[in-house]
Amino acid sequence: MSIVSNKPTITRKEMEGVLDCLINGELISGYSVKNFENAISALLKTRFSLSTNSSTSAYHLVFKALEIGNSDEVIVPSFFDIAPLSAITLAGASAILTDIEENSFAPSPDQIKAKITDRTKAIVIGHNFGFPVDITGLAEINIPIIEDLSHIIGGEIREESLSNVINVVSFAPGSLITTGNGGVISTGNSRLYSTMKDYRDNRSNNLNIGYDYCLTDFQAAMGIHQLNRLQAFIKRRKDIAKLYYDSMKFSNHKLFYHFSEEFLYQSFPVIFDSPLDKVESYWKKAKIEISRPVSIPLHKYLNLKPMDYPNSERLSNKLFSLPIYPGLTKKEIEKISKAVAKFL
Repeated sequence: MSIVSNKPTITRKEMEGVLDCLINGELISGYSVKNFENAISALLKTRFSLSTNSSTSAYHLVFKALEIGNSDEVIVPSFFDIAPLSAITLAGASAILTDIEENSFAPSPDQIKAKITDRTKAIVIGHNFGFPVDITGLAEINIPIIEDLSHIIGGEIREESLSNVINVVSFAPGSLITTGNGGVISTGNSRLYSTMKDYRDNRSNNLNIGYDYCLTDFQAAMGIHQLNRLQAFIKRRKDIAKLYYDSMKFSNHKLFYHFSEEFLYQSFPVIFDSPLDKVESYWKKAKIEISRPVSIPLHKYLNLKPMDYPNSERLSNKLFSLPIYPGLTKKEIEKISKAVAKFL
């Protein structure tokens, strides 16, 4: 049997929480959703959290609350998840893409600043694969920063919060924790929160046309139990990562960073500098499924020139991720470690 590239960790606790909601007929956004949002606020140390049915919905609500629309621009890394690009399109705005730094998974503050114009209304930045990005260099910019914490929720990012930051988190199956699908927005701004909530809930007693982006109670029940085990999940990922690092000490495969307790390892990214057919053939024969974490950079969706995004283009073709989810068994981890050590 093959080892799959990713798998959510679902136990009896999550199943019991979901079943309780179904038995009690709690299918809409209610008590469990509110408890989940409160738990997220406590974790992220923000005043308000608003859950959604997807990360695309979360981004869309942020753009609507910021009144971003036609003729407005949002800066996004090309080497990134498609969710913000989809939401920018829904809002009617334009995505202004930036390349990432060489030997990094994110753009530098200077790369982002170079893209700012008088039409820039927001900046999207994230911590790809659980590797923290220092965004304090953007603190003085008077533009909202949408910080994606999907791959680093539960980790220490910085001591002080930044006033111009709005947090978005995905709870898709490949994230650190999951609600099946879903997302959340966290902010300290009461006006933004109220506006986003009106748009999300699609209430009949307000003048905004809503979108019905609510998370369900049974999804939230799963999320609450996942949150309770978040630190255990993170520790397990770090333990697995350490074993992979040890197995690759004498290999030629490129790792961007040395092992660190600061990293959360949502993925374990490695550059296999071999032809794609050789990479795929080796791992298929080993019966281990590896993934390309960003196989299509955003500039390809917009038909932009690859030469303008060389680092994003290279990593989309060369970067792979080893399985690193908490449910891996000791035997499976040993098999993956041996396979990566032998791969030339």
